[in-house]
Amino acid sequence: MKKLFKPANLLFNLLMLLAFFLVGLLFAKWIDAGKGQMLAAGAIVLGYGVLFAGIAFIASFFITYYAKHKAIVWANVVLSVLLVACFLYFRIQYQKRKQAQPIEQKEKPMKPTAPVDTEKILALAKVPKISSRPIKKDPGLGFFTPNLHQRPVLYFYGNINLEKSVMEHSPTDSIVFKPLEHGGFDIAQAPPWLVPEHMKLDYDLLYFQMVSLGREFAEVVVNTQTRQTAFVNKYDGKVMLWPEFLLKVHSVEFPPDSEEKVRARPFEQASEIKMPYSFLRPILIKDDWMQVELWNDDFKKVGKGWIHWKHNEKLLISYSLLS
Repeated sequence: MKKLFKPANLLFNLLMLLAFFLVGLLFAKWIDAGKGQMLAAGAIVLGYGVLFAGIAFIASFFITYYAKHKAIVWANVVLSVLLVACFLYFRIQYQKRKQAQPIEQKEKPMKPTAPVDTEKILALAKVPKISSRPIKKDPGLGFFTPNLHQRPVLYFYGNINLEKSVMEHSPTDSIVFKPLEHGGFDIAQAPPWLVPEHMKLDYDLLYFQMVSLGREFAEVVVNTQTRQTAFVNKYDGKVMLWPEFLLKVHSVEFPPDSEEKVRARPFEQASEIKMPYSFLRPILIKDDWMQVELWNDDFKKVGKGWIHWKHNEKLLISYSLLS
């Protein structure tokens, strides 16, 4: 047993642990163990390192027990060289990743974003206070809203490869936000074609209609007039599907020519609620039905009911974001 506690043998145990931890990381990289796993990728790669290190550490005790002292000394030299080589490799890879984004953007520079005409964008992407947004023929999946507080720049991407991560793509354009002195945000720079669905930055409101959703990307409408779309990193903001979005609006209503009614229960044959009201406030969504509170002009609840909010992927209501 004393043989196991010789300095050369103890050093061998330590070097086996460290060296094979790095070997495990390299093996995980070689087989693309974390590819497409998003937030779990790091844990998966780390798991390979721990697995390799654990097996090597246990094996090192058997090796030191049976191997000659001279062989252990030479093994320590080899493991030291391997450890240094692995360290240098990871260091070089880190430097390359650090420099990759600027180099990539030099080769494929973004289109220049001119100083934005905020008044023009506000006029085109106005958020009404009382009147509701018109009903959409193609409502899409919902909305994407960027994180203005933590992401001062929102990048847009053109043709993307869904098999690659966001970090492997170069943005084609961007919006640069700037905080205002007394709260809220403004746009410092933006592409000339930018016409989002809703924009009222003094209320931190900026919504893009979302037409498709992937693991890392969301496709959004960046110009509501031409229906031009672009991709964004969905983790640069929040994805809101229609039910979640409608539960955050101030109120909903039927268009003037609608034949829909407020009903007592969520089915067509349910009795109609004929109580007078001024606003409908969403409180629950179940399939194509929405439970609403009925409010009067003083914003007081006067009753409850259910409305049919969509049918065959078409909205049957309009909504107001603000009071």
